Amino acid sequence: MFLVSVLDDLWIAIFNKPLYIHLYFNPKSITTEEEFFLRQKFPFYQKLSDKHKVYFHHRLATFKEKYQFIPREDFQIDREMQTLVAGTYVMLTFGMRRYLINTFDKIIIYPETYYSKHTDQYHKGEFNPRMKAVVFSWKDFTDGYEIKNDNLNLGIHEFSHVVHHHSLRSNDGSSLAFRKHYQRLHKEVNHPPNRQRLIESDYFRIYAYTNHFEFISVIIEHYFETPNEFKAQFPELFQHVSRMLNHKH
Repeated sequence: MFLVSVLDDLWIAIFNKPLYIHLYFNPKSITTEEEFFLRQKFPFYQKLSDKHKVYFHHRLATFKEKYQFIPREDFQIDREMQTLVAGTYVMLTFGMRRYLINTFDKIIIYPETYYSKHTDQYHKGEFNPRMKAVVFSWKDFTDGYEIKNDNLNLGIHEFSHVVHHHSLRSNDGSSLAFRKHYQRLHKEVNHPPNRQRLIESDYFRIYAYTNHFEFISVIIEHYFETPNEFKAQFPELFQHVSRMLNHKH
């Protein structure tokens, strides 16, 4: 297995995509209830083949085993919450072979917008690399799934920060592929005429232009929430994101 992993990293270094993505000798399963939650909230999951749904189940179950869920302010975290959070991360990283990373080890959930001592501000969510924590306001997390095409999804946004952060500091194959395609995307977006066209289109909300970290998270939100419109308006940018995540739409 180690040799296969090394060969895959070399393959990605040469061809910018993995030799394989899913290889599980004893895939884990999920409950009927958890599968129901996925069908209710994730159009991405609904479109998967039966074989790929098995892979999704395995990754979701593995995620829940690896990462700790921590409630705040006497909040109770139930199975549905865990499934929606894990499902968001699994969806985002489904095209990556190495999806379990050590950039974070816990998910902290508040009932609503919370005050962060780290930034001295109120937040809906954040990724704190020093604490290795991803933090969500549950109200705002679920709001992201109530309207499926408003390009506002807190879970996708914060987990995109996690994956981006990890890719800049790791040399595993999936990170190398993400980083290479991101660099190409970044170069194209920062070409002045292209950047001006993006701003004038009013497709991406203005927050995207805060910095390159926010830009990547915002465009990934758009990639999952309104892929057809994204592809129609900015086909080359859309392809860069597809290759960066190793996704197919």
